[in-house]
Order: sequence, then C-alpha cells, then structure tokens
Amino acid sequence: MKLNLGCGFDIREGYINLDNFNKCNPDILHDLEVFPYPFATSSFDEILIKHVLEHVGEKFTDFKRVMQEIYRISMPNARIEIHVPNYKHLTYWSDPTHVRAFDELTFKMMSRKQNDKWIADKKNYTMLSYLLEVDFELINTKYVPCNKAVNEAKEKGIKDLNKYVLEANHKQWNVIRELWFELKVIKN
Repeated sequence: MKLNLGCGFDIREGYINLDNFNKCNPDILHDLEVFPYPFATSSFDEILIKHVLEHVGEKFTDFKRVMQEIYRISMPNARIEIHVPNYKHLTYWSDPTHVRAFDELTFKMMSRKQNDKWIADKKNYTMLSYLLEVDFELINTKYVPCNKAVNEAKEKGIKDLNKYVLEANHKQWNVIRELWFELKVIKN
C-alpha cells in the first residue's frame, strides 16, 4: 500500500491520499498533529511526504510524534520520499506556515547505524534515531535547483549541474529550491 501523507491538491491514483484540508478532497481527512494516525502498524511500503514536514511539529514533542507515526505505519524496508523547500531559498522563508528546516544531515541523524558510528567516534551530533525512537537510512538526496541557477550553469557551459549547484549553494542563497530525500525504514 502507498500513502500520500499531507497530499494537498496533489491527489495521486494508487495512493491513499490524506490531508487535513477538506477542500483538497482527500481520501482521509486527518490532522498530522493528532495521534495516532488512522492506520495499523506496518501498513505502508511507500509513503510520499511532499512539502509537509516543514509545516508540522513546531514543538519538538509534536515533531517527534509525527516521525514516530511515520515510522510506526511503515513496513520494514518501506520507501519514504520526502520533499522540502531548501532553507536557503526564499520559498522557505516566504511562507509563514513553515516551522522547521531540513537538510541531508537531519535525516542522517535519524539513522541508528549512523548514530552508533558517531557515538563510537565521540561526535557531537544529536542522535535523533535514539531520541525519536526511529531508524531511517538515507538512501538518496536530490537537489532541485531554481531556474536561474540552471540557466547560469548553461551560460557558463557547466556539464556537472549537481556539482555546480552544490558549490553555489554553499556560497549564496536561492540556488537550490527544493531537497528530495529517499529514506529506507529499518525495522527488525
């Protein structure tokens, strides 16, 4: 089964579309900050969370519950696809409903394997896997550049767009518009 969590108006066939905004006409009307979610444990082998996580869990306790529910309703080895705006782009800051920013490190912190390595190396990262009681492996990150960055790269004859936008993103704002993460759910 597939879940489109916080679907908005992006209703997808083959998915259970859940949102708390009635005008979207979701399959299930539910607020993501009301727990538990209306699904059995280990129900989904794929969950799409597209431009949702930056809106929920203003208080860390609520964010923790959101991530725990996503983990709970996921099957072992489930694929989680997350899209969020880049906090270094105006699309993040222009929306007053955004309460939380994400980057690749956020999801690395949710890996038990990575947490254990950091603990062994005495690193000072927040061990989110243990703190949230979840275990997600970051499989892939895709950086979605804004059109201006793509056009600049073309004008400069740059072949490796991904490398160009990553380097440019470190130096300036409004280069990468979105971040797409693919996670794998680890359950014993």
